[in-house]
Amino acid sequence: MAPVPVQVADSAVSSPFPQSPKTTGPPVDQTNFLSDRARTTEIDGIRGLLPLETPDVVSFLAGKPNPATFPFGSITLNLKPSISGRPAESITLDGADLDHALQYGPSAGLTSLRNWLTALQERVHKRTPGNWTVSLGSGSQDLMTKCFSAVLNPGDPILVETPVYSGVLPALRLLNADMIEVDVDDQGLSATRLAEILDSWPADKKKPRVIYSTPVGCNPSGCSASPQRKLDVLQVMQKHNLLMMEDDPYYYLTTPLIPSYFELETQVFPNAGHVVRFDSFSKLLSGGMRLGYATGPKEILHAIDVNTAGANLHTSALTQGIAGSLLQHWGQDGFLAHSEAVSAFYKERRDVFEAAAHKYLDGLATWVSPVAGMFLWIDMSPAGITDSYSLIRTEALAKGVLAVPGQSFYPSNRKSPHVRVSFSIIDLETKAPEGFARLAEAIKDKRKELGLE
Repeated sequence: MAPVPVQVADSAVSSPFPQSPKTTGPPVDQTNFLSDRARTTEIDGIRGLLPLETPDVVSFLAGKPNPATFPFGSITLNLKPSISGRPAESITLDGADLDHALQYGPSAGLTSLRNWLTALQERVHKRTPGNWTVSLGSGSQDLMTKCFSAVLNPGDPILVETPVYSGVLPALRLLNADMIEVDVDDQGLSATRLAEILDSWPADKKKPRVIYSTPVGCNPSGCSASPQRKLDVLQVMQKHNLLMMEDDPYYYLTTPLIPSYFELETQVFPNAGHVVRFDSFSKLLSGGMRLGYATGPKEILHAIDVNTAGANLHTSALTQGIAGSLLQHWGQDGFLAHSEAVSAFYKERRDVFEAAAHKYLDGLATWVSPVAGMFLWIDMSPAGITDSYSLIRTEALAKGVLAVPGQSFYPSNRKSPHVRVSFSIIDLETKAPEGFARLAEAIKDKRKELGLE
């Protein structure tokens, strides 16, 4: 069977979730979404006063080291020729910009970088200034972990699309969260399944207030939610007063960009305030920089910043300074051009990778052809495989091939016929075909063991 293509539908497509009439009600009370800890915890005395430092105020506050003692005079970044066609060039971080990058900084991030990112979000997601802001973190996962703490009490229920990005599971397990699995279909998070779960929720059981989703190029499923699908989910969210945690690290790895929950929420929630969005530089600039940013309601992002202030003061200001220098040098147009080139790069790799998968797995497996991301989520149920963990640990390992069993992406650790394979860095000419040939042989061996051949 051929893989199922993703259909990114236009938002005008008819929907089983008709939109409610738009009415501008009272402002959203974000404290309703905050955990008990977040409601009662504030930034300590010193950091709490730092925003009051202005040029006309004599400040004796912080014990910042004097930059005259720092040994760095400048940092020059030598940029290689970019995949977007820019030539090799250099930019230098020095003077006051370097002093700021080497010094203790605001918990929410360097002001100049936050301003740049705010303008980018306004442009890309078509949002006007309002009761939302941007905060920096040591990767989007750092921000998501802190957001979980900001909106969940220990033991609280949370709705998670499944299969789910496994990187969030440790943070949720530390909170002893009750993870309610909402299975995806070929267009990602299913509004129908979400509605079924919430409409039949037991009256005597605490109801979820938060939902987590990776809507574009989902890791691992490869699914991408269309604009209409997102609007359908937002309608269910409106009915049940939910907060969406939109984890979107692969957002820029598709062309054209798919409207985000953060963009679309005002069509359902005129006063907004129901989406916290997480972006990452890992797929565009560098994974090792550990730099991401959250965008959403000010009250919730403040709770994240309070957590940052107590945990690590702030994200590396030097990393922010380096990224900020590059982004200022490129400008928004340059950044978006780079993103489009990165998207084209991974699309080309996907096409070659999928061709190899077709050659060896057609008839044995199916998958969604991803419009973004770095993965194929291979369903081996057409071959009669119901437990990929067993296959990977025995037959596949014996053949010399590894993939991630689907069980790893379910909070319940339930058996799965899927495996996740990545095309981001593997050698496409030799290793990918060889790997798929070995996986096909492993599937056939398992079929023999199960008496299917």
